[in-house]
Amino acid sequence: MDRILVPLDGSEFAESAFGPALALARSHDAELHLVSVVSNAPPVPMGYADEVLLARFIEDEEARVRSYIEEAASKLKERAGGVTLRTEVRVGRVSRAVQQAAADLDVDLVVLTTHGRGAFQRAWLGSIADQLLRRIERPILLLPRPEEDGAEWDIGEIRHVLVPLDGSEAAEGVLDILASIVPKDGGARVTLAAVVDDTISLPGVYLPHLISEETFREQQRERAETYLKSVGARAEVAGMGLIVTRVIGAEDPAQGLLSFSQDMDVGLIALSTHGRGGVARLFLGSVADKLVRGARVPLLVTRRREDEGG
Repeated sequence: MDRILVPLDGSEFAESAFGPALALARSHDAELHLVSVVSNAPPVPMGYADEVLLARFIEDEEARVRSYIEEAASKLKERAGGVTLRTEVRVGRVSRAVQQAAADLDVDLVVLTTHGRGAFQRAWLGSIADQLLRRIERPILLLPRPEEDGAEWDIGEIRHVLVPLDGSEAAEGVLDILASIVPKDGGARVTLAAVVDDTISLPGVYLPHLISEETFREQQRERAETYLKSVGARAEVAGMGLIVTRVIGAEDPAQGLLSFSQDMDVGLIALSTHGRGGVARLFLGSVADKLVRGARVPLLVTRRREDEGG
């Protein structure tokens, strides 16, 4: 990991990403890039005659944002401990500008708070998180608001990571970046999980149908357990520490994962947004939105690049 990107919108909550980003930058001797965007869309509807006024507005806004981000970097240097800090202000559509910055800088990770509400002409972090998840082909560490105001997530204190899998190579892709984030002291437990439908049909008059349905569910669980153990063995060889497997029975995959996360004190959920395997009902792309909105802990999200295939 060589470069980490932190988008900022002028809010204190957006700046709460500094702690986790700095910790990861230190551990990997990586550069930390602070980027903010000035939207080129007018704050109010304008006619063609207002182009000069719009250009002046964007120019003033860009100067204000540049002043803010330089001040933020200056304060951050006191905590940086030798980490190289770089700043950049871009103009354009916010999500596309952040996406392009990540590509231009060839960053390895984007650290993003999910509900920033800053002082720029638009508070955009909360609204672009969903767009970035669908567009950006870089791993994203999403940080929800901590329960305590002013608190920061401590990545080094994570002791339980949940990795939902569905049998696809795309879903397993998150394990590569996870290996660089999970604490190396061996204290973290990584749970590889698959979700199968454990819904029980209402009793009917045709008993053989119920028996065959139960047999099918049992076969699903066995296939999922075999698959998870296979992935777990590879993860252990890669040095990811303590690996455990869990087949979760749930009609709603996202709710099953969220319940497990809360009940088992999970500190990080790591998943891919583009999995469509045949082992479990997860189909990760369809439940990622629910996990992002419902999780109370950070999420590490990856999306397979187009040049990596299917």
